[in-house]
Amino acid sequence: MPASSSSSSPADPHLPQPHVCIVGGGFGGLYCALALQRYQRRSAPTFRITLVEPRERFLFTPLLYEVLTDELKPWEIAPSYHELLRPYAIHHCQDWVEQIDVHHQHVTLRRGEPLSYDYLVVATGSRLKPPVTEGSHHALPFNTLEDTWALEKRLAELEPTATEANPIHIVVTGAGPSGVELACKLADRLGRRGHITVLDRRAVILRSHSLAIQRVASKAMAKRGIEVFTDVALEAVKADQVIYHHADRAHHCPADIVVWTVGTIPQPWLGVEIPKQSPLAQCLVKPTLQLLDYENVFVLGDIAEMPGPKKSRAPMTAQAAYQAAPIVAHNLWASVHRRPLRPFHYHHLGNMLTLGKGEAVVHGFGICLTGRVGAIARRWGYWLRLPTFHHRWQVFKHWLGWKGRRKT
Repeated sequence: MPASSSSSSPADPHLPQPHVCIVGGGFGGLYCALALQRYQRRSAPTFRITLVEPRERFLFTPLLYEVLTDELKPWEIAPSYHELLRPYAIHHCQDWVEQIDVHHQHVTLRRGEPLSYDYLVVATGSRLKPPVTEGSHHALPFNTLEDTWALEKRLAELEPTATEANPIHIVVTGAGPSGVELACKLADRLGRRGHITVLDRRAVILRSHSLAIQRVASKAMAKRGIEVFTDVALEAVKADQVIYHHADRAHHCPADIVVWTVGTIPQPWLGVEIPKQSPLAQCLVKPTLQLLDYENVFVLGDIAEMPGPKKSRAPMTAQAAYQAAPIVAHNLWASVHRRPLRPFHYHHLGNMLTLGKGEAVVHGFGICLTGRVGAIARRWGYWLRLPTFHHRWQVFKHWLGWKGRRKT
């Protein structure tokens, strides 16, 4: 169902500009809005763009771990939307979406007036898989800046009395990228004042990654004295211990802090009319990332089953959302200008993991960089993907030690 104004020529100053409403300000939504803004410069303004996102700050999640070790400052990885969008004709609506009505083309907000749209982009991403283990309320999630502050607060309570003889016992549940990266950073922060245990129900760590990365990560954790147990059945989380089953017997692991990093699931669709979904509850989309039954609705990122190579689906990663954002921006512009739409093709560009303070692994295109070289390559690789040139420039000056940075 195309938008009613999609047949209008945006170059005609007497006709209203199509309104694009983007729900979600993560790697899919924010980067789509910024890419769409670049099309405005080619001619007269084409769109009115509204980005609906309740948070005050964007979060560059791959660099979240560096905040714990003070390698990066919060403003570097979590700039405010006000700062990012100030130079652009993009309105940040800081509100929660209560309901999407794709039939009548409007979005109901929790606090503000409903928004009518001509084109809708849904990029609400994913959330941590809710734990079902007994006592899981004792575990801290690690997925947002607020989660980082909660963990930081708990560490600050324990660190003053921690010693090598009486270390802080931390259990990280999950040996995927988040669990491995977090465990290595915590180990480097605490040194011998911390004892880190990683538990995972699968047979290997970093199951979706290459064997080369698995080997490098295993060596990095072993060097830091991190205990790793796979093929684990987690039974209960207590206030001071974790009970798990491994090697045919129950184990009671001391735990001052338990951090939950076990998997993500797509955010639920916010509309009454739920579109066709995959078994993983991702929206089914065309190769152009349009909903099957609504041509003026685009869905990207973790909430969509985006096409991957060889008829597979794209992974639920920031990399996939980052690649999809400019495709959706082009297709929005092409829809208005009656140009051909582009299909989305996911290209895996490799993986980058931090493995401690000043240490990382970068693997892709047959090249594997590790240690300090890997850390430098990873830092610059992510720097290039920060959302705006202005923010990249501010971060670059900070790294060089230049003064005059205005904290926001």
